[in-house]
Amino acid sequence: MVPARAGEVFVSPVRAELRGPTLSETITVTNRGGARIRVGVKLMEWTQDAQGNDVYKDTSELVYFPRQLELEPEAKRQIRIGATAPGGASEKTYRLFIEELPDPSATAAPAQVMVYFRMGLPVFLAPAQARPQPDISEPTLEHGKVSLQVKNTGNQHLRLLRLKVEDGAGFSREIAGWYTLAGAQKTYSLDLPGDVCRKAKTLSIAIEGEGIRADRKLNVDPARCT
Repeated sequence: MVPARAGEVFVSPVRAELRGPTLSETITVTNRGGARIRVGVKLMEWTQDAQGNDVYKDTSELVYFPRQLELEPEAKRQIRIGATAPGGASEKTYRLFIEELPDPSATAAPAQVMVYFRMGLPVFLAPAQARPQPDISEPTLEHGKVSLQVKNTGNQHLRLLRLKVEDGAGFSREIAGWYTLAGAQKTYSLDLPGDVCRKAKTLSIAIEGEGIRADRKLNVDPARCT
């Protein structure tokens, strides 16, 4: 898995999958910068609300350590994370936030802004038996906005990478994808330029994700462009 880079800090892997028989994962943090850094680690339960927005709250359901790291230049440290029991009927989802902490002895120059990195790694505790089941709606057009809803009726996460909208006459635009957790739904939308919407006859929408490939067509009614 490709490592994540924030400034001069590298993290690998970029997500953790906890499944039998070990139910554990090791995350490596590397300091490629020229100064010592302090890093805090915090695990949060990750759910999504009715609109598909991410929601986080404190949890003690998983074991992870250490909670704080100090790394000299070119040093590597490991974070270990694990579950004490296997997953149940539905996948459990978390995010492991790795955040640079201010050095209490460092002071910024008057015109200097201190920038610290923060990243959240997805952590998935796999269900006893996975049942992926994406439900991708037919697209709609209202007031010049194309919308498409993705429902996850399965018991593990879905991850869309991108949705590509084309009119067959030169217009092409991508919408960035995201995770849809088990039981959640998310709506992806794109505002069409007015001239494109009025002239288009049909829009093609290609949906790409991890284990997901779907195509949708939308016949454009000019009356719905305004």
